[in-house]
Amino acid sequence: MTEFPQLQAVQQLGRTYRSLMAAFDQQLGMPMPRWRVLIYLYQEGCVSQKQLVRHLRVDPAAVTRQLKGIESNGLIERFTDEQDNRLTNVRLSQAGRELVEQTLPRRHHLVQTMLQDFSDQDLEQLIALLTTWERSLSRSVPTDPS
Repeated sequence: MTEFPQLQAVQQLGRTYRSLMAAFDQQLGMPMPRWRVLIYLYQEGCVSQKQLVRHLRVDPAAVTRQLKGIESNGLIERFTDEQDNRLTNVRLSQAGRELVEQTLPRRHHLVQTMLQDFSDQDLEQLIALLTTWERSLSRSVPTDPS
């Protein structure tokens, strides 16, 4: 019995996502959620945990768990905001910055390898389809944890 195409698409996206997560973990030596935190801090500098939650679109407890693990490895520094002591700010440590800079070439190579069979037109179409799907999901299921 063949399943309806919508369910097949959702299941394929799930399988693809799990493969993507495994590839990042294997090739970069860290899980993708951790990499997303590190690269955002690398790009933005010092940010509040609230900003991280908004940018990453995950629940605050998940961000806190990620940060605790990253902090225990000496890759970030967390501290209370000087203007608003209710906020906790986060920034990369020197070791975190060095790790990101060492990892960027591997990330670039991984992304190129993953997408080498796609033409520019294929990529544009994939981006458009995924963007449409994300918009549809955001109308039916709230994704913003704040």
